[in-house]
Amino acid sequence: MILCGPALAGEIPGLPAGLPPFIERDVELNFGNDFLGRGGSTDDFRTQQTILMARFGERWMVLLDHSILTLSEGLAPGRIDQLSASVGYFLISGGDETLKNSVAIGAGLRSSGAFNGEAMQNGFHRLVDSHVVNLPYTGVDKTAATVWIDAEHYKQFHEPSGSGTFGDWRAGYWFRANSLLTTDGQWDASAAAYIVASRNVIDVWFGLRRDFRTGYDDPVLRETAVAEDDLAVVLGARFGALVLETVQQINNEASYGQIRLVSSGYRSNRQSDAPTRYGIEFGFLLPDVQVQLSGRIRTGWDSTFGPLWPSFIVADLRYGQPQFGNITAAYVQSEQIGLGLEWSRSRTNNWITWYGTFGAGWRSEQLVGDGELTGEKSAAVSRTVLTLASGLRFDAAELGSHWRLRIQTGISAWLPVSDADVTFAGEQFNIQNPTVGLFLGMTFESF
Repeated sequence: MILCGPALAGEIPGLPAGLPPFIERDVELNFGNDFLGRGGSTDDFRTQQTILMARFGERWMVLLDHSILTLSEGLAPGRIDQLSASVGYFLISGGDETLKNSVAIGAGLRSSGAFNGEAMQNGFHRLVDSHVVNLPYTGVDKTAATVWIDAEHYKQFHEPSGSGTFGDWRAGYWFRANSLLTTDGQWDASAAAYIVASRNVIDVWFGLRRDFRTGYDDPVLRETAVAEDDLAVVLGARFGALVLETVQQINNEASYGQIRLVSSGYRSNRQSDAPTRYGIEFGFLLPDVQVQLSGRIRTGWDSTFGPLWPSFIVADLRYGQPQFGNITAAYVQSEQIGLGLEWSRSRTNNWITWYGTFGAGWRSEQLVGDGELTGEKSAAVSRTVLTLASGLRFDAAELGSHWRLRIQTGISAWLPVSDADVTFAGEQFNIQNPTVGLFLGMTFESF
């Protein structure tokens, strides 16, 4: 349910999502959707928003944002995807948990067009047996440069007293304002004020946020901007590495929610350097949407590349029904099981770990119909597949004395030994083709 319902508003594409500024963010993975909102009569059709942000050193950050916009009503229904990338620099970044000021400036690119949003949206819908969305892309294909500024101020006004029900809690106020301009005349901005209560690794914030949007001409972009231009009530909470936030609009009666994984402060404050014994991974492959569950256990073969390169035996399961090309009525029901070897190498105080795996497995694919092709099926075809994967894991939290949580992102590829032609709805189609996907997820490790 995280990624598959129609969202009703979202973050400004190209800007980092809001989080109390005393919380360090080394890496953040953000999924925006309406599953944390109450819904309403107005829908701005930002169906999904995924943000990946990383900070380098004390001053620099990079951010990637992918959003899916749809307009299902009105005179010009359709869809547009937005892909944004930006680099930011902190002009001011100082303070502690009692007083924190930050000002960041940045620049980047924002593209509007077709970036696999249809396949991603419908692939997630098929995973949860929801209806698919058959809307044409509007034909918009443009890229604009962006410049932005983001300013925040936090000040504690209540210190922990050490006694009473809330004696261990501290409280403060947090202001945030930002603005983004594009070279094609779009302006996005927001201003917000919150009260924040904190205790250990728990933070809760409540306040108001006002968004502003102007300069959009395409119907899908314009209607999205109109709905996002509103005052909203915000309630958020952080529990260690997990962040949940819901935004309830006031005038448009719309809402949206976010779930995030945040690596906070582990670049310089890692509690344990103990090697991993075994791990469990969960995540999604995109844009051909599949869910992946993997397990790995350390071997005794470290001498292959030396003691700094531990090796693991890896087993994984994958399942999904990704859309077949641009046909919204045909989906590839896919099942895969694999076994392989992984080597990894930790860097930067063991906070970041690079991994690489190779292996082999079995994969079954079958075309199934939806919409006007509901009930249609092809024969199921199985093939041996070769698998490759590589990526990064970032420490996010330590769970008790023997477990840690990591954010994981990487590239995964599978290569069937041969393709296959199948008959579906009276026509011939080719399946079991080599595919490369982006993996986004998390890892639980025992050490």
